[in-house]
Amino acid sequence: MPRLPAPSPAEALAALKQLAGRRTLPIHPDLLAQHILALPGSWDWPVQRAAFEALLRRLGSARKQELSVLSQPAKSPWGRYRLGRPDTDGALPYVVSLESLEPLSGSCGCADFLRSSLGLCKHLLAVIDHLAAKPTRWRAALQARPVRRTRPQLAWEAASGHGGALDPLGGFQLELPTSVGRPSGALRRLFDFNQKDAAGRHPLVALQAKDLAQRQRIVTALQRALRAPGLGSDAAAPAVLRDEAARLERLLRLQAKRPALDRALRSSKRKLYDYQKAGIARFFAEGRLVLADDMGLGKTTQATAAVAALHGAGLVTRGLLVVPAPLKAQWEAEWRAITDTPVCVVDGTADERRGLYRKHRRGFLIANYEQVVRDLPEILRWAPQAVVLDEAQRIKNWATRTALAVKQLQPDYRLVLTGTPMENRLDELASVVEWVDDRALEPKWRLGPFHSVFADGKKEVTGARNLDALRARLAPVLLRRERAEVLAQLPRRQDTVLPVDLTEEQRAAHDELNQDIAKLASITSRRPLKPAEFLRLMTLLNTQRIIANGMAQQDFTSTWPGISGRTPTPALLASLGSPKLIELRELISNLVLTQNRKVVVFSQWRRMLQLAAWAVSDLLDKHGRRALFFTGQEGARRRQHNLVDFHDDPATAVLFLSDAGGVGLNLQRAASACINLELPWNPAVLEQRIGRIYRLGQKQPVAIYNLVSRACIEERIAALVSDKRALFRSLFTGKGDEIRFERSGALLSLLPPTTEPAQALAGATEVSDDELEDVQDVEASEEETGRKDAAAGAEPVRAPNAPSSVGALLGALTVSRTPEGRVNIEAPPEAADALISLFEGMARLLGARA
Repeated sequence: MPRLPAPSPAEALAALKQLAGRRTLPIHPDLLAQHILALPGSWDWPVQRAAFEALLRRLGSARKQELSVLSQPAKSPWGRYRLGRPDTDGALPYVVSLESLEPLSGSCGCADFLRSSLGLCKHLLAVIDHLAAKPTRWRAALQARPVRRTRPQLAWEAASGHGGALDPLGGFQLELPTSVGRPSGALRRLFDFNQKDAAGRHPLVALQAKDLAQRQRIVTALQRALRAPGLGSDAAAPAVLRDEAARLERLLRLQAKRPALDRALRSSKRKLYDYQKAGIARFFAEGRLVLADDMGLGKTTQATAAVAALHGAGLVTRGLLVVPAPLKAQWEAEWRAITDTPVCVVDGTADERRGLYRKHRRGFLIANYEQVVRDLPEILRWAPQAVVLDEAQRIKNWATRTALAVKQLQPDYRLVLTGTPMENRLDELASVVEWVDDRALEPKWRLGPFHSVFADGKKEVTGARNLDALRARLAPVLLRRERAEVLAQLPRRQDTVLPVDLTEEQRAAHDELNQDIAKLASITSRRPLKPAEFLRLMTLLNTQRIIANGMAQQDFTSTWPGISGRTPTPALLASLGSPKLIELRELISNLVLTQNRKVVVFSQWRRMLQLAAWAVSDLLDKHGRRALFFTGQEGARRRQHNLVDFHDDPATAVLFLSDAGGVGLNLQRAASACINLELPWNPAVLEQRIGRIYRLGQKQPVAIYNLVSRACIEERIAALVSDKRALFRSLFTGKGDEIRFERSGALLSLLPPTTEPAQALAGATEVSDDELEDVQDVEASEEETGRKDAAAGAEPVRAPNAPSSVGALLGALTVSRTPEGRVNIEAPPEAADALISLFEGMARLLGARA
């Protein structure tokens, strides 16, 4: 659709006056409209209209807040005005200077005047409104003579253009009265008297933006000159100099501490890749950054290493990490894996949290966004010097309580992490960036019209424009790297645990089973469980695992008919009591739709896969993608056909697999990401899943995401899997003589902490891990033969495969020595499980003896 032609100046003036109607009275709309049309910069009609609307909003705000003039010039309308609100008793006055009405000219030290590029703010409009309220006063102001300067005047031009990044020092000008010659001293060296604008004002000497020392000398000299009696200024100049002086002080402090920062960074316990070091260096340069790297590039690692280095270099004593509540535990674990800098998670009642802030005077605290809203007064008193915001899209809507609370935090060092800095609109991006640099994307009113292509002049957007200017403004404050840019530096595999909080309904259903589990667990302190007792215990634990996946799986037979065929809206998803489905949508959106990757999704249960496929169906459909299944419910021909499509069809982006697909499949040339909707308790089963894509022939880095429900059986399974992995690595690849498990005994590690009997270890060791694995393997076995899920949702238990004698087992092994002197031990597939059980039994026996 062709764009409409721009209106003529007369048509634009008439349109703005029509837009104002009677809203500006007693100020005539002509005055404000002509001011907007005369603003510098190549602004076209959509931007001019938006500027006028922004001015009308500021006038409305001044009137709504009842800003009143507390003091004014005695003999002329031109000069300094002091404003305040009735509810503050003048305690928070605003000082503005008014220069003329035709054309409108004035200055204010408020943040809006400094950043809006309108040349006006609500405080100046309040002064103009005050003059216009009385016709005699208004006529006198219109007839008043211009100001006659008797001394040099330092002015700051607010209504600047919009190309590239804004340098606040570039707006300074020196106005010389005709009766005064060139000044001597610092002013003579600071301004270029060979150049002047139409009003006869001289600009600053040429600035070297990267020469921090030069800039600081200029700012210091101007501040010193303003304190002397020979130089006047408008209301904005001192405020701009104050802000720039604080910024330069931070930058020079970082510059001086750079050797110490580099030394502190080298103490990181985790290897940093070159692109991560480059990201940290960008943060060290300014002390403020939006790190918007693609998901999986290690934003948490970069942030932790960076702020820990600030602490190590002595720049920061206290710091705050603000993260989504479900990620607090993960952040703590990552932090401790990277640095020994003190850290503590903020939790507990309001009184306990208050005590925590007052107790911890050094180190870092990890709090969630909701706590920042509730604890804001305490946090402000605690005064963190560095703040990290994770998943910072939480502040994308600037008017929310969360965004308003977070932006009251004013530390010297600010690091914002987000893989999605903009989800829908540019003002979301501006809200995120604003806390790091409140000039970068200002003014907000201009973002939409300046960067949008309109078909009808205002509403119908048909494209985007002026993106180079947007990139130029973002470049100093935002860093984003995508996977393709750093592919050569990426690790071949990254494992990420994504903790998920249970809903209250899940928590109640899960914990309701604890008492029955405790009764059976107490028996193990006296004797081994009988087969029926063991079966009952395994069924209860298995039911808890299903509940941890979600109430929709637990109540599948009653839930599925009500949602099948319906669009998975946020409200519908939230009603299912299955937060993992919501987390899965985020992952699929990032991995498939943003990163254009193919993904395999594993679950032990076909029903969970069915729910998962439904939960992401609308996302995939909208972008012309689809998902397929590989489980025991599909016949052999259908499975093979689905595999071919997954490899060859670009639109087939997701493959949902049960553990029937956990072995024997080669998917490394199709997919590069794996999502485990829950963890099997045998790490071998987990590695079999991951091994479908992480194997010889894989050309891309592999990302593994494990969804783990917190504070329930799944978290304990994760610890068990970690312990088993640690044992294997220590035994076959490690060098240490000792390894410490966080939990002891396979069965006991699955029980709720409150049910673990003190002497239960001996009884628990009677239960082999093979028996536990048999419980989870039933569905995969049933699917291999084409049978459907058990109607009740909890699988039956097949008899465990008793391992052969130790002699027979060892006789089946093949032992060989490699040319490097290492020993290889190989076991046939039928002996693998028994070998694993043997080693784990030996570890338990040695642990008990120790």
